[in-house]
Amino acid sequence: MTEEHPGTESRKYLVRVLGATLLYAAALVLSIRWLQHNPPTVWKYPIAVLPVLPALVIPVAAAHFFRTIDELQRKIQLEGLAFGFIAAAVLTLTYGFLGNAGLPQPNWVWVWPVMGACWAVGLALARGRYR
Repeated sequence: MTEEHPGTESRKYLVRVLGATLLYAAALVLSIRWLQHNPPTVWKYPIAVLPVLPALVIPVAAAHFFRTIDELQRKIQLEGLAFGFIAAAVLTLTYGFLGNAGLPQPNWVWVWPVMGACWAVGLALARGRYR
């Protein structure tokens, strides 16, 4: 078995996630445009959820990535995820209550990007602790 350079799995993961994100964005644009410019048919629901297909690559890639990293990196990822989960929960809960005061209700499509951004902040904080 050949040893790979440290960080190779991280690069593979980033390529998979960025590729899936680009496919997601393309599918989202196609889906929205089709739904806006065509009369409703039985295809409207499958076309509406079309962007979910490339998005499914992300959790699969993340699970594979977590299996390939060492214990310290797993700990950093876990701390980042824990922070991200809690921060996203507090942010969405807070905004939900602000909806009672008249703020517009957000589109559910924004939940995953908020969670991802909170995870990124959590990762930065966790990595800083282990430097």
